[in-house]
Amino acid sequence: SILLLTVAQPLYVDAFVLHSKARTTFSLISMAPKYNSSTQRWEPTGPEDTVGYPPIGSLIRQGPLPFIKRLTNAEEYNQGVLKMMTNEKLTRNQAQGSFDAYLQNPSDWAMQKMAEDKGAAKYDYENANMEPKQIILTASWTSILLLVISRILFVTFTGCDAFCKEYHF
Repeated sequence: SILLLTVAQPLYVDAFVLHSKARTTFSLISMAPKYNSSTQRWEPTGPEDTVGYPPIGSLIRQGPLPFIKRLTNAEEYNQGVLKMMTNEKLTRNQAQGSFDAYLQNPSDWAMQKMAEDKGAAKYDYENANMEPKQIILTASWTSILLLVISRILFVTFTGCDAFCKEYHF
């Protein structure tokens, strides 16, 4: 096996703020997922190829679309992640973050990749929207949205109650 040590300082832009995060990544080149031509499937070669972040991580990082696709078609999601791990030489979490971004908006993901190929800073999809401030903001907006939707559904299915009659909602 060949051990590759890469020290990188990825830069990424988030709401007009440039971030820099020093990071060390270890990967075994010979341990990347392999394509099995007889089954036409990507196959993990070790436990590090199968363990990534849970589906809620997809929801937090890129929103409901990748989360739903991951839950409804887990095998195809896994195949996409394994293929991305091999082709892009990424860790499982990096590939999941990148694949989630692709599922959320393939056009923006492709534009970002083309910009990176031309020398732009690499976007850190693995840690996108994972800062505590961003998680709190997302949770707050989601709570408000769910309260409004639940109230609309309640009034739709049960009819107007006393609160609805008095406040017209």
